[in-house]
Amino acid sequence: MKIPETNGLIENIYKYVQTHIEIAKLEVEERVQETIKKLVIGAILVLSAGMLFMFSLLTLALFLNHVFKSEYLGFLAVTILLAIVVAYVFHLGKTLLKPDTITESIEEEVETVFQEN
Repeated sequence: MKIPETNGLIENIYKYVQTHIEIAKLEVEERVQETIKKLVIGAILVLSAGMLFMFSLLTLALFLNHVFKSEYLGFLAVTILLAIVVAYVFHLGKTLLKPDTITESIEEEVETVFQEN
């Protein structure tokens, strides 16, 4: 009884595994590139929005200076307004972003990713 040769089969399996690994590498690389593109676009948008916000506040402060006929009261009013907004956002963030909520949302996201694959 002759034993069939398995050299070709082993070589095919080896090539299949290598190809599968290369495909996985390419998919990961593609996801990383997409993420980097999104981060760069997001950074540009945040920077642009920040500059718009800053110049709008500067314009408001100068307008209030004109209304109050003062050199600094407009800037003081805008600073106080910003301090109130920051305090409110900080308080809101503390109540909404409790550690348990963050942990649960991360766990849900991880479960979703693993269910997709």
